[in-house]
Amino acid sequence: MNIIFGVILILSTFLLLFISPDLALSAMLSGGEKALELSLKMVVIYAVWLGVFQLMENSGLSNKVAKLFKPINRFLFGKLPEKANDFMSLNISANLLGMSGATTPMGIKSIQELEKHPDTKYAITMFFVINATSIQLIPSSVLALRTSLGSTSPADIILPTILATLLSSIIGILLVKIFVRRK
Repeated sequence: MNIIFGVILILSTFLLLFISPDLALSAMLSGGEKALELSLKMVVIYAVWLGVFQLMENSGLSNKVAKLFKPINRFLFGKLPEKANDFMSLNISANLLGMSGATTPMGIKSIQELEKHPDTKYAITMFFVINATSIQLIPSSVLALRTSLGSTSPADIILPTILATLLSSIIGILLVKIFVRRK
């Protein structure tokens, strides 16, 4: 599939360069400029949220969040190592705030902690499903994107996002509970 896409991209670029080089080059330059501008905005958003999580970890607030999530995590994942529980709690709370890209470091750390212990296949599977479906109460990344692109009402997506992510998470959790056995 990648080969087909690559061939189509190369052929269409060459055709555009021969048919209308001025339009092709201006489109490439403006597209690159827009991509760079959007990337910089997203880097700033993620830097702010990663800074907030670092402050939470340094201040000990992350431990309090982990304690809040402990009963939920025990229901979803079973018995967890303490460090894995802490990272998973931060990851889930960040996903609730809609910072899906900023949650990746905590997700990786929690999986690394889970892999150190035997019989964590169920917890890893459930964590993967929860991350993939992640309930978002405030889709902050998408709101920031819509705002930066000039949307007149960027918050219109909040209710549909909550409903869609809640439904997908419930279905994902039920499917894991049905098809993956705990040891």
